[in-house]
Amino acid sequence: MGFRRLSILDLSDHGRQPMRFGGGRYTLTFNGEIYNFRELRGTLGHEVELGSTGDTAVLGTLLERDGVEKTLPRLRGMFAIAWRDEADGSVVVARDQFGIKPMFYRDGGDAGLVYGLELRAVRDLSGDAALNPAALADFMRWGAVQAPETIYAGIRCLPPGHSLRWHNGRIELRRWFEPKWPARSGKPVSKEAVREAVIDSVRAHLVADVPVGVFLSGGLDSTMMVACMRAAGQGSIKAFSIGYEENAGVPDESDAARRSAEFFGCEFVRERLTAESLESKLDAYFDAMDQPTGDALNTWLVSGVAAREVKVAISGLGADEWWAGYNYHRLVALAQKSPLRFAGGLARGLDGVLPAALRGHKLWKAAFYALGGAGADVAHMHAHARTIMPPIQVPELPIDSNHWLDQLLLRETQTYLANMLLRDNDWTSMAHSLELRVPLVDVEMFALAGQVAPEQKLDARGGKRILREAFRELLPPWIYDDKAKKTFTLPLMKWMRLPRWRERILDTLGSQACRDRDLVDPARSEKLLHAYFSSQNDSKQVWHLSQTVWMLYLLEEWARRNRL
Repeated sequence: MGFRRLSILDLSDHGRQPMRFGGGRYTLTFNGEIYNFRELRGTLGHEVELGSTGDTAVLGTLLERDGVEKTLPRLRGMFAIAWRDEADGSVVVARDQFGIKPMFYRDGGDAGLVYGLELRAVRDLSGDAALNPAALADFMRWGAVQAPETIYAGIRCLPPGHSLRWHNGRIELRRWFEPKWPARSGKPVSKEAVREAVIDSVRAHLVADVPVGVFLSGGLDSTMMVACMRAAGQGSIKAFSIGYEENAGVPDESDAARRSAEFFGCEFVRERLTAESLESKLDAYFDAMDQPTGDALNTWLVSGVAAREVKVAISGLGADEWWAGYNYHRLVALAQKSPLRFAGGLARGLDGVLPAALRGHKLWKAAFYALGGAGADVAHMHAHARTIMPPIQVPELPIDSNHWLDQLLLRETQTYLANMLLRDNDWTSMAHSLELRVPLVDVEMFALAGQVAPEQKLDARGGKRILREAFRELLPPWIYDDKAKKTFTLPLMKWMRLPRWRERILDTLGSQACRDRDLVDPARSEKLLHAYFSSQNDSKQVWHLSQTVWMLYLLEEWARRNRL
């Protein structure tokens, strides 16, 4: 067992891992943070002496005393754990409730279990790097490989909320946490209760023996994190953002972020990108990527900015997935009330012949959902919204909630949140030796979100209603008043058509090595490249086309670097 430490709690040598317990019988390696470790330390009794003031010593002592099954449900945090018992040679690996921290493994039977926090480490230790065709199809369809598959055949991703015990060449997989919305009390949750719960979660996520910064954009979620940090009593706050030095064709939210930082008295650190400066960073980005993913570059960039100043940063990720913040959630709400959902075939037929600019218009999107073009049930509508390339295949998930919004948000939790957002958050930040914390993806926040009625989250005005109202008094007025959905969007649609970018993409996808690798159909690839580079439309209406070209390009760059 080995571990490379990013020191956050107990910076002394006493906090080093692997850490031993039980007189040397047990060995623990642990990545992440246990935010309630001080409360858990109190349950051990003052007579119990620990060799470290950090959370690893508390966790190991609990595991030794109570065992894995009783300890895991008591943990509030993000974690991937490996616990070895020298007495019988067994190893237990476990992952947090929602998959904030990763864990990969390969079952070698009698040859042993290979596990690790990075996919490439398990690949290299396994000595086999064959491509997984099912995972490749997942990537092209969803923009990310879907767990428990990985891009490599035979290497699995331990699902969120699971533990795995290996003993004498056999593995036993157990689910110790399942995301299910609890039964509601029937009483509306007050905005005051929501505000205090979010502040409490941020306060818990600030535990560290080093400074904690924050990612700040021009939207509600990250601004809310800064407001909570102030309310939780943090004095000095460094806020980090990405902007553009030129007309990039997409909104530059960093000026709004700077204004919010000044409102809260934060030190604002911003990096402004140009097409040339971003292109110069691509090699380092592809080198850090453990498996292909379509939407991680923005987090990698801002993580690099933050890592120059701090070891830990807070992100507002998770608000959209549990509080109904995506624009397509409103389209699904419209479809639920539409009497015309029987006309799905007609809508799909029209969608196939309309020009790209019209297919992407918000009015046609609304009509498409209302006519049933995205499907007749929540599962198909979710798949339609998240699919980048056809065909649509709806994952079989154990969803037993009654209200359609509850079902939809659980699907977001188990697919998009776990398999793309949280996974990308981890590898992109850790590539810069930065720990990224997500207070809105927290077991206590999940329980609270389950108590909030759907109509308190989403109405005709948009999503995240109760979150916005809960923080009205703490937010800058321009953040509260701006109801438009804000996302940090890289200007790839425009910049990829510039000569230097275009040459790079065409050289890569047109190379003999790419043809020999045969990961994508050359004829289809050529057709997509021609359609993209011959078009001058940089609007969101043709986002799918530019995104598909970007995914083909990064897949080949990733494959070349990993010698596939």
